[in-house]
Amino acid sequence: MTTAPTLCVLGSINLDMVIQTAHLPRAGETVTQGKFHSTPGGKGANTALAAQRLGAKVRLQAAVGDDPYANEALSSLRAAGVNLNSVATIDKEATGVAFINVAEDGENQIAVASGANAAFLPAHISPVTETAVLSQFEIPVPTLLAGLEGFEGFVAINTSPFTPNVAKVFQRADLIIVNEGEYAAYLSELEGYSGLLALTLGGEGAKLFKKGKLIATAKPPKVDVIDTTGAGDAFAAALTVALAEGQSEMDALNFACTVGALATTKLGAQSAAPTRAEVGALLKLSKT
Repeated sequence: MTTAPTLCVLGSINLDMVIQTAHLPRAGETVTQGKFHSTPGGKGANTALAAQRLGAKVRLQAAVGDDPYANEALSSLRAAGVNLNSVATIDKEATGVAFINVAEDGENQIAVASGANAAFLPAHISPVTETAVLSQFEIPVPTLLAGLEGFEGFVAINTSPFTPNVAKVFQRADLIIVNEGEYAAYLSELEGYSGLLALTLGGEGAKLFKKGKLIATAKPPKVDVIDTTGAGDAFAAALTVALAEGQSEMDALNFACTVGALATTKLGAQSAAPTRAEVGALLKLSKT
């Protein structure tokens, strides 16, 4: 039986305010008859919870504000068993909030008020003792680099949202996860990178490169898409967990595409993150 990998996630925590409408509003347009709900989110929290549900032992290093939103933002993580001992509460800062509009076809628009995520500083970081790190760019880059300082294990970086001047982060990465638009934007900073690079292609799946050469491709299984929010985070968590477990690059990419697809079949980001059993069932069905 595969030993569960230990994973430290350096990232953001948000409370997602979600409105479902028939279509996404154009500039200046008001779309009525929407449905509203709030749900825990943030790329750090999303990946932490997704990885925990997939069998990893996860510790999240992040920050929330000293406000009523913090408890709700952390609720799903607590329920899943994610280690929250390294989550800082920052005085006079608000917990991060994301406003998400989801259309009937699953497409979304997202606006974020970073709050405590932007005030998450190197001083809040504790040493990483896990075997792998997963991070992204919803926290300050100096904080991310502080978390990586002295760490010699596996480092995965999800490059969203686009952030310039991150070459130092890329130099330390063993795995970079990037979508097509981000890849074009980061091209100069990726020059000379020789590790693993996963290029995500939405509904078309993903490609995995090593030292610039294509080594694996995978397509997601057919599913009924409800909401694409958080699918990329679930993919990043799954690929990191699979590689940390020692799965082959091809198996890991296929596993991650399956997880990403399953994450689109329910509303929300954390609420849609699949369990290991759900992933295994779909992988088995896909092979028949």
